[in-house]
Amino acid sequence: MDTLRIKDIKTLIEKTNDVCLSIYMPTFKAGKEVEQNQIRYKNLVRRAEEQLREHGLRPDDVEDILNPVRAFVDDSIYWKFQSTGLALFRSKNDFYSYRLPLEFDELTVVSDRYHVKPLLPLFNNEGEFYLLAFSKGKIRLFRGSKFDVSEVDLAGIPKSLQEALKFDVYNKELQFQTGTPRHGGRRDAIFFGGGSNQPNEKKEILRFFQQIDKGLNEYLKDSQAPLVLAGVDYLIPIYKEANKYAHLVDSHISGNPDDLSPQTLHEKGWALVTPVFYEEQAKALERFKQLIGSKSNLASIEISAIVESGFTKRVESLFVANDVQIWGTFNSKSLQSEIHESQQEGDEDLLDFAAVHTLINAGTIYPLPLKKMPRQRPAAAIFRY
Repeated sequence: MDTLRIKDIKTLIEKTNDVCLSIYMPTFKAGKEVEQNQIRYKNLVRRAEEQLREHGLRPDDVEDILNPVRAFVDDSIYWKFQSTGLALFRSKNDFYSYRLPLEFDELTVVSDRYHVKPLLPLFNNEGEFYLLAFSKGKIRLFRGSKFDVSEVDLAGIPKSLQEALKFDVYNKELQFQTGTPRHGGRRDAIFFGGGSNQPNEKKEILRFFQQIDKGLNEYLKDSQAPLVLAGVDYLIPIYKEANKYAHLVDSHISGNPDDLSPQTLHEKGWALVTPVFYEEQAKALERFKQLIGSKSNLASIEISAIVESGFTKRVESLFVANDVQIWGTFNSKSLQSEIHESQQEGDEDLLDFAAVHTLINAGTIYPLPLKKMPRQRPAAAIFRY
């Protein structure tokens, strides 16, 4: 599973070319269904070729765009190592592909910008979360979504308390630290049993957790994803004391996580983050309902107003339909939008435009199916001022 962060979204939207191709598809990770990945991909590449020709590209230019895209078609090894969804972006000078934990609908878009709206659930509701599982002998970080979970390489971070504090193991229940100060020619022992009652022990564990927290904050510095802890109960409050990550979930998975499979951790972790996702969304929806009926002008369902406000950093929260497109153009000088019934040359999805600018300007995105949108409109926004 590849990592996609807000800075990557920024990179994608800043790429403007005469032609930008975006391809999305769901993928199978295991079983006989894996063979369907290549068949589905071939069909999408064929569809992309048709759209590129309709866009007015010459045959040679179409081939230049599609050659690296087609290279995946017969790569059977590549298709055996997929996540839940594949997102691919190609222009004359760039090529990006991401295997992501999102169940995309099949989609190909040709425009002068990359189409990134299907990626937005990664940054909010039903998007990604992280799970830190720790015991005395093992530290693991998982990145997950509603659909799956995968372990993240903790490069540069100690993998265990023993590694960080240089413990020698005496037996399964007791550990002895040889690095403590000498007194009268001998060393003091620190014993680790079923709890954490020794002051020195807590101090050393806290120091270790501060190392972990520092590394995690560096890794998660662009993320707003919830972080779930999994560990024995007496270690949890010590980690919370060390924690400086703003999106730590209050509840945790209790018990020794070494005994739990990644699938079980995923199931338990998703159960804890789901209420967090939906509580925030419910609060935003209630606030929108109050503001849209007031004279404050702090909420709107008008596409043009939302697009302009997204661009000018006014949007605080945006509900956006993730299963429709609104084609048109936006003039960044006059701040005027022009909406078309169907896609014309030079058009972009204005919902995509508004959502991306909301996200990169520290707003919050709530992607929903159109039938679940406020007033069943394609967009609904709360403004900062």
